[in-house]
Amino acid sequence: FTVTFSGTSQNDVKERSLLRAVSRAVDLILVHFGSSRDPEEKMRLGNSSCSPTIAGLVLEHLCPSIQNILEDGLRDHKLDPIIGQRRTHSWRVVELSTRIGM
Repeated sequence: FTVTFSGTSQNDVKERSLLRAVSRAVDLILVHFGSSRDPEEKMRLGNSSCSPTIAGLVLEHLCPSIQNILEDGLRDHKLDPIIGQRRTHSWRVVELSTRIGM
């Protein structure tokens, strides 16, 4: 059962909201880097030890929005042949997707 609002399903609204959050985070990061045209200054702007602002933008805006997208499609539990059901975590998706040779 899906409730629709003016021709759009609740799921579509949720997905758009998740994507808008990532887009807003990226826009904030682009504004941060757009404050300079100098390549060396841009390097400093991307270094969290020189520019703590970038760490805040990534950790407070970008990472949570990406985590929400990852978690939106995950099942709560995965059936493991050895230990039975185990809880699924978004970090496991990141770990598996970054394995060399996969």
